[in-house]
Amino acid sequence: MLSSADPNVRFFGALTYTVKLNNDWQSIPTESLSQLLVQLLKWFLAHSHGPRFITQKLAGALILTLIKFPESVYSIWPYPVHDVVVSIARNDPIIGTKEPLNDEAFQGVVQSLSAHDLIIVLLFCTTFAEEISRADVPRHSRPPLYELLLASTPHALAVIKPIITTTPSAITSADSFHPILVSVLKSFHSWTLSCVSADANAPVVFTLAELVPPVTEFLQIESDTTVYTTVTDVLIDFMEWADKLLTPQSMEILLTVFSSPYAASKIEKIVSKGGVDDGEITEAFLNSFIFFGELVAKDIAANLMRPETRRLVELTLSLLKTPGYPIEDENVSKRTLEFWDLFVESILFDDEGKLLEDANNAQLADVQSIMMQVIESLWSKLRMPDSSTAVRWTQDTRDGFFAFRKDVADLIESSYQLVQIRLYSVLVEFVARSISVSPIDWPGVEASLYALNAITQSLTTDPPEFEVFKTLLDSNLFSLLPSSPLLRARQTSLSLIASAIPFFQSESGKKYIATVVPYLFQCLASPSLALHASRSILQLCSECAKALTDDVSGFLNIYRDMLEHGGAIEGLAKERIAGAIAQVLQQGVDDLEQRTTYLGNLVSILAAYAEDAARLVNDPAGVSEARDIAASVLKSLVMVGKACREVEDFDNPSNFSTQDRHWNANGASGRMVKDKILALVIAISRMPSFAGDISIRQNATGVLKVGLCESSPGPFTWAPAVIVGYIRDEIASVGNLRTLQPVFALAASLVASYSSSRTVDIRDSCVQLLEVLYTGAVVPNNATAGNSDPDVDQGMLDVLDRYLPRYLDVIFASRYFEPLILQFGVAMVTAKEPLVVKSAVKFWHNLLNLSPDSQSPGLDDAVRQVIDIAGPPLMSAVGCAISGAAPRSLVTEYAKLIKAFFRTNSGRAQQWLTASLQIESCPPDKARARRVFVEKVARLRGRPPTETVVKDFWIAERGQTFDYV
Repeated sequence: MLSSADPNVRFFGALTYTVKLNNDWQSIPTESLSQLLVQLLKWFLAHSHGPRFITQKLAGALILTLIKFPESVYSIWPYPVHDVVVSIARNDPIIGTKEPLNDEAFQGVVQSLSAHDLIIVLLFCTTFAEEISRADVPRHSRPPLYELLLASTPHALAVIKPIITTTPSAITSADSFHPILVSVLKSFHSWTLSCVSADANAPVVFTLAELVPPVTEFLQIESDTTVYTTVTDVLIDFMEWADKLLTPQSMEILLTVFSSPYAASKIEKIVSKGGVDDGEITEAFLNSFIFFGELVAKDIAANLMRPETRRLVELTLSLLKTPGYPIEDENVSKRTLEFWDLFVESILFDDEGKLLEDANNAQLADVQSIMMQVIESLWSKLRMPDSSTAVRWTQDTRDGFFAFRKDVADLIESSYQLVQIRLYSVLVEFVARSISVSPIDWPGVEASLYALNAITQSLTTDPPEFEVFKTLLDSNLFSLLPSSPLLRARQTSLSLIASAIPFFQSESGKKYIATVVPYLFQCLASPSLALHASRSILQLCSECAKALTDDVSGFLNIYRDMLEHGGAIEGLAKERIAGAIAQVLQQGVDDLEQRTTYLGNLVSILAAYAEDAARLVNDPAGVSEARDIAASVLKSLVMVGKACREVEDFDNPSNFSTQDRHWNANGASGRMVKDKILALVIAISRMPSFAGDISIRQNATGVLKVGLCESSPGPFTWAPAVIVGYIRDEIASVGNLRTLQPVFALAASLVASYSSSRTVDIRDSCVQLLEVLYTGAVVPNNATAGNSDPDVDQGMLDVLDRYLPRYLDVIFASRYFEPLILQFGVAMVTAKEPLVVKSAVKFWHNLLNLSPDSQSPGLDDAVRQVIDIAGPPLMSAVGCAISGAAPRSLVTEYAKLIKAFFRTNSGRAQQWLTASLQIESCPPDKARARRVFVEKVARLRGRPPTETVVKDFWIAERGQTFDYV
């Protein structure tokens, strides 16, 4: 194949060596390695004048042989570069030279090579360095290979150094010299980086680093794009290893280059042409320029007075003036941001990352001036495009632009410690200037508000910026914004208002709430702004409720209109407004009767909105909209309920008594509102079209759960009997058991809310609840028959778990104890659904670990009696499961249960587990192994190794060791 006239066939011949070495290298005897290397080198020489891809592959095969036999490299081929040079010079393959030529003689051989032969030598050197540094080279092979690399560096340098140290002015024939130069640079690049990987502190690394200064000289060669881009690639990669490869001399040379008139001309060209569009050379220069700036950002910050450093800052700043939007076609600004982030960080923090205390040093004013110029330049980049431009943008373009804006906001926030209020004032002036022109410069307004928001959201209590913010509110900005054709300007203004909540909470800021609230409610009318506006309104009402008390009536009217005519507005916005109004009522309206009246009006508005759902639900085409309305009403009630949670202190019993009468006494205004809320929830739940809708049921039960965590009377705190009655009615009306999951969750929450000894004892309600759930859900679900619905099973187990510890005796005393515990509870431990099994294990584990409670004197006795009865069948089920019946994913669960049994009831647990594993047909060996297993578990008494013992037993019983990994 390698002798074929077809170059593709020859390539496959070379490739065959590589494949064979990768897959069958172990079949090659060590004594044959020299012969193999000679043959490969012979082919390498023979094809050196052919296509480069064949020569490259053969060079790779030579190095692959070394990689596969690293322990033999020194004995077989101690001087690979030397031998390749001599072989090419003599056109005769030489492998394994023991005494290499002296330096002078070897240099003479190198000088005798033709340009073509020199390039082939360099190709071998590059391949050698790259291949042994590949990530897939085995770790144990690297030390001898790296040692060989370092030892070969003098020979590689003898080839590389004469070319690199040639000054551009000494080049007589560019056409013949440039290809050699490119090959040398690539070889120097690969060899140096490989040596750094091998041993960054090796003396040869310093020798290689000394060749960086002459490399920078080749930046003068702009007539050859390949040379120029190769030089910049080398410099950029070396900058990543600056501490090893860039000496102080190299750093000074690079600083001189990048602050020179030459660099200024390149930057000017980039800025004037609106980006890098005049070829690879300018782009290559820009990449190296920015990379160097990032590298020395800290030094620049410390030496701003130095002319070269100052010039570098000015050039980097001028890059921000590149016209165009910061999208994929204009990445100059995005690339430059990293430098300014590092610059600011270097000014603000010391080497250990601590904030510098000396903020008033001599250069602060200078730094402030620089960063103000940076941010002003970036401000123009923040401006939104006009519609004719935006319509042509792809999604990736938009994402890139907004990502850039976010990065700028981060820079503004971090640099604000330097520029401080000066920047805030300038941005407010920008807004004033933008709205004073005709037509109004809305992109300028938006960009300024965006930058102001980045600062405002991080301001602390009552900063001096609040005085400047007042001038923004005193202007006619918020009266002009509703007519802005730029939607983003209004969106950004809403974010700014949300960020300025601390200002509106301040004494001087309260009077400005009246300026922004009407604007916020105006924005609600726009479906695309409603979410932003509702979030800001909710935050404002939550934090500044007292200042908004007089506006409640107006809020209610706006909300009523929003529900009646805002069909296109998302439900979340409507729900937030309900919560916002409730926040004002709860925190801002002190008079209980007045607050109740307002709350009743709010509930009436929601009830009227629900009537729309009742009308639509009768039309098949309107069922989906009706469901959305019904869900929104229920979610709104949840938001209202959370806002109405009592925050008052009821240490005074008379206050508690007053609240109790108000919200719970028959005929009281509070009780009537409370009944109205419950009636609304029930009405929506019982709409025939929603009978099987689990999401409606989830939202409805969510309303009832809101008050369960309350210890004081309120509009959402219903008596346990009321919630049990709701659960009974829901179960009675259910058509599909699958939709009962939210009902079980409500039942679990009810029991959990009264499980503490500090809460009222609801034993009677728990008795009723147990009966309702068992007869209405568990029995119809036919749980023990093996074809039950897992959601119902898991829901019931969760409820039973909440009965622990306070109401375990309720279960034990119930007439449903046997079917619930001995049948259902035990059966679920070996259910088909893993989540059900986990819930069952959790229940039994918690029961076994119950501790006596001073408030429940009968608990210890109840636990003992339950375990006495349930222990044998439960352990029988567990024994069957770990004997191979259980899937491997549940073995750990059964181990948990065994640990709990043996930790709390060791003697009886051993007896029960032994009985569960005894079967008449069991072979003697297996019976002995089972006895040993039980004895091991008994000795451990629930300690951690129990889990491993159970797993090992399951594997042995399963008879398939590969089934558990």
